[in-house]
Amino acid sequence: MRKAAHGLHTLLPGLTQIATSPLLRARQTAEIVAADYTDVEVVNLPALSPGTAPRAVLDWLRTQPPEALLALVGHEPDLGQLASWLLAGKPSGFVQFKKGAAALIEFAGAPAAGKGTLTWLLTAAQLAEIGD
Repeated sequence: MRKAAHGLHTLLPGLTQIATSPLLRARQTAEIVAADYTDVEVVNLPALSPGTAPRAVLDWLRTQPPEALLALVGHEPDLGQLASWLLAGKPSGFVQFKKGAAALIEFAGAPAAGKGTLTWLLTAAQLAEIGD
């Protein structure tokens, strides 16, 4: 994960905040990613807990400043369903994250279901290669 975090930093040097599920493994992953940044805040986000509806994460995203560059650390299948919902408006799970994978989803305006654009989706190995 440390190598993948280096790659993520290469791609997103301006990351401003990492929101994490309160579960231990997610918090540990968020701390590993945060170690690659000098000025990033890690926040506990209960909406990223397993089994929570994607709407709760979207509600939180809408409270964030428009210029914020955020990372979400959570669990499958929930993150895949969230990404699918943000991209296509349906939590079908057509996006799947393997351990350590990351995606960049961007919004032209306020975050909304079906309004996201997938810029990239990379595995941990691909991120690690970028970070080398």
